[in-house]
Amino acid sequence: MKNASEWILKAMRLVAWIVFVWMLVKAGAIIMSYGASINNPEGAKDLYRGLDLSRYYEASFFHYSVIVFYYILLFLLQAYMALFATRLLSESSLVNLQTEKVSSMLHNVSITALMALIVGIVHNIHVETIAKFAQITADTFSGEYLFMIGLVFAISLLFKKEIDKKTNT
Repeated sequence: MKNASEWILKAMRLVAWIVFVWMLVKAGAIIMSYGASINNPEGAKDLYRGLDLSRYYEASFFHYSVIVFYYILLFLLQAYMALFATRLLSESSLVNLQTEKVSSMLHNVSITALMALIVGIVHNIHVETIAKFAQITADTFSGEYLFMIGLVFAISLLFKKEIDKKTNT
């Protein structure tokens, strides 16, 4: 059974690395597409894999740029969380889970998840406000998606507190 568990953990670490690279590629693709859309309003219609932000571009280039920044920041924060997941799933971290190193990584995950949650909420408030005044339909981040980020934040805080309690006693 130990071999199956080790195999699953190694597979999870590989998946975490794939997610890390995937999120970096998504952020990079949006940066490149945004650069191409600065002088070309048509570029905002398919910013990345069907992401149509042209209605924000037409309403205000400034707001369009801020919304693109939200997407880039969110993908980079997700990549950062995936990087911490790869470190948490490394062999050295799994040998002894009750260490300062693991506690520090969990703290970083919780802070990064909190930042991603705040970016998502600010994005949703921003696009809802623009939609109200520019009379366009809002393109918000999913509430379930934000809930999952909040859940990651809460779970990592709980684990960090437990590790801190056991290492200090």
